[in-house]
Amino acid sequence: MKKSAIVLFFAAFLSVAAFAQNVQEGVNHLYAERYKSAKDVFDKLLAANPNNMEAVYWAGQLALAQNDAAGAKAVYEKALSANGNAPLVLVGMGQVELQEGKANEARQRFETAISLSKGKKANDPKVLTAIGRGIANVYSDKEKKGDINYAITKLQEATTVDPNNADAWLALGNAYRKAHNGGQAAVAYQTAVAKNPKFAVPAFRLAGLYTSQQNWDVVVEQLNNAVTADPSFAPAYMDLYDYFLRYKRDFPKAEEYANLYLKYADPSPENEYLKAQTAFVQNKFDDAITIGKNIISQAGEKTRPNVYRLLGYSYVGKGDSTAACQYVGQFFAKAKEEDIIGNDYILQADACGKDNPAIVKESYYKAATMDSVLSKQVNLLNEGIERFKKVGNKRFEGDLRLLSYQLRGTQANPAELFQIGLPYYQAGDFTRADSVFGAYSKAFPDSVYGYLWSARSLGRIDSTMEQGLAIPQYEQLLRVSELDKTRFKPYGLEAVGNLAQYYVNVKKDKDKGVTYLRKGLEFDPENAAFKKNIEILSKPAPAAKSSAGSKGK
Repeated sequence: MKKSAIVLFFAAFLSVAAFAQNVQEGVNHLYAERYKSAKDVFDKLLAANPNNMEAVYWAGQLALAQNDAAGAKAVYEKALSANGNAPLVLVGMGQVELQEGKANEARQRFETAISLSKGKKANDPKVLTAIGRGIANVYSDKEKKGDINYAITKLQEATTVDPNNADAWLALGNAYRKAHNGGQAAVAYQTAVAKNPKFAVPAFRLAGLYTSQQNWDVVVEQLNNAVTADPSFAPAYMDLYDYFLRYKRDFPKAEEYANLYLKYADPSPENEYLKAQTAFVQNKFDDAITIGKNIISQAGEKTRPNVYRLLGYSYVGKGDSTAACQYVGQFFAKAKEEDIIGNDYILQADACGKDNPAIVKESYYKAATMDSVLSKQVNLLNEGIERFKKVGNKRFEGDLRLLSYQLRGTQANPAELFQIGLPYYQAGDFTRADSVFGAYSKAFPDSVYGYLWSARSLGRIDSTMEQGLAIPQYEQLLRVSELDKTRFKPYGLEAVGNLAQYYVNVKKDKDKGVTYLRKGLEFDPENAAFKKNIEILSKPAPAAKSSAGSKGK
């Protein structure tokens, strides 16, 4: 009898172990973007046991990964109608609600799931991980659905309770990345790799971090690490193919990785993307467009974002900005935030900025600020500056120069402020120009140039001089000009001319006007106009005729 009990115990144990392994098999397919294979696994598991709530949770995650929120909701609603207290399914439904903008309802689901799954010593790390994963997957800079800091807190708790949970470390890295903390994201990904060397996704995500920096040596290293960890991890082969095709232009090597991708990816019309990409890099834009459109017609809503990106590039190559902008818009609508890189915003500028320079400026802003390497941020902004200089858009040239200056912080030279203020002045944005020139004068208080252009800017704002806005700046300009009356003669003359005009015409103070004109003669002793005005202003006012005397006559 005892022997039978032992046999039954081990049989049950092996059954559970195989069961868990099968769920993980589906998860592995999901991470490797083999969505059909993942669906087959989850469908079989749920056909055998509809109450397998872990399989239910991941079936919903599969739908969400394919942008099918309605499908995920249906999966979770069906499960909850039979078992309303399944913690993982509650978390999945909370993720759907978060995506729908129902933040309060989602938070309530998360807290209920934590309460229901709480153990004697700690909260369930699987549930905590699912909460953090769900928020990180939904959160974006654009919409900010969910509380990314709450997600980080829960994931930190999960890694504390179960330090060896590589999936929790991966989710924590994703959350840090959404919070724009690339350093902590990298640490979390590296920890996930250390906890499970066979887990390909963390190395793949590390490659994504460095792709935004265009640090290609590290990108390739991490992609190779991913396929070493899991030789069947198809997304890494796709990125290696893309790198060798577009950046190295090593077509035989690219073909090698294309074949590996096709070997391990699910059969799909989208696999034709490789042909489209190859056509594109050879400037066969029409071929790339034909293939890309054919993929969309077959895959429909399940078309991956990179197809729309490629169509955007192809239409830019053809010079058709209208069509390019349409496909770039679809790319941004469908792409997850972690899959967007800085160059995608430059593509947006090329595709959509022909008649809208504001889009170009915003695109360069986003491209620069999402890169974590300062030198590359500056290089991107310099590209935008040259672009606006070429078309004569001085205001946006000034905006990008100012952003570059601000990003460099203490590394920036304050002398650059003059080159920032001047485009603003030329664009007629005199308030911004005065602000920048004022900062220049603060950095260089004995330089004429900040006071000169600040005065000119304020003079354009207060063209009648009624407010006297430019007067303090002209007074400072005169002060500095007097330090070298030969070198700064033109600026000294401009200052005294405006000061004299203000005191005579606005303040009705002829004596002070004459005082400034005499200072002008110190710069130019033979200035006929100054001499003549001094003579006129110095004459006593004609005596008023006596009204009594007039009556006596």
